[in-house]
Amino acid sequence: MPAVARNPVIPGTAKDRTGTAGILRRAGAEIRKRFAAIERDVLAAFDRIPFFAVNDLRGPEVRYGITPAALAGIAEELQAALSRWLIAGVDLSHRFWWDRYVDEASQAGAAQSVANLTNLSAAYAGARSLTDVIYSDPYRTRVATAKFKSYEHWTGLGAEQRATLAELIGQAVADGTNPRAARKLIRERLEVGQSKALSYAQTDITDTLRMARAAEADAAEADLGIKLGLLWTSALIPTTRPWHASRNGHVYTTTQVRAFYAERGNRYRCHCSTTECLLYENGKPILTKKLQSTMANEKKAWQSRHGK
Repeated sequence: MPAVARNPVIPGTAKDRTGTAGILRRAGAEIRKRFAAIERDVLAAFDRIPFFAVNDLRGPEVRYGITPAALAGIAEELQAALSRWLIAGVDLSHRFWWDRYVDEASQAGAAQSVANLTNLSAAYAGARSLTDVIYSDPYRTRVATAKFKSYEHWTGLGAEQRATLAELIGQAVADGTNPRAARKLIRERLEVGQSKALSYAQTDITDTLRMARAAEADAAEADLGIKLGLLWTSALIPTTRPWHASRNGHVYTTTQVRAFYAERGNRYRCHCSTTECLLYENGKPILTKKLQSTMANEKKAWQSRHGK
């Protein structure tokens, strides 16, 4: 145990506590690209439905010349488009397209923990490296579990989008909705789906990173006997929830952190992070007074601007 307080290495900034801004940017760009492709394919399927205007081309209503069997074929085209771009999509390595972001977030979390714990503890520095961590069985099991969970989510979102679009197109055909108006509705529904996908991406990436850090803290304690806590670093941005911001600068156990994220939807859209810190034998964190003061002032400043 150090004779003087030694601060943990806190990555990112107050606006990017997890240090995942780059991963989120790349994931967001890919999601937008995939939804643009879905929109293209869905509109192409809709445009193949023949129609003719009522009242000798003067009225706003139209009639679609399509049989129930052909409409079922349109539903199959919707399924194919969503499967191609959202559910069964693979990259050049023949992996599910979202897997790369789970890998990046997991490795970023492990790298942050290894760098921080190496700085804090000579015992850790002499016993573990990033290579040791990412090739360990527990790490690979966690990543595989995270990928399975993510795949289930994207499958569910794809099924939801298919049902929504099939209902919309079927209703447009039944009501004789003008094709231009129907196309606008299709785009709007896909924008809602894209918004859900982007929200999930942010949640999944930051949560995967946080859980990777908590797992490495547990491993360091169990394997090396290093007494650790997790220093909460709140994302002090306008959308931060007050009960998230209030935790800035406090130290928790990994069990407490996991419990927090398991309730009240706390894991969703959260940009906060936790950083391993050493503890004295009595359980108090080993932090400099300057860092404690800085984090307390950050919290007060946020509360004065956004707390109400």
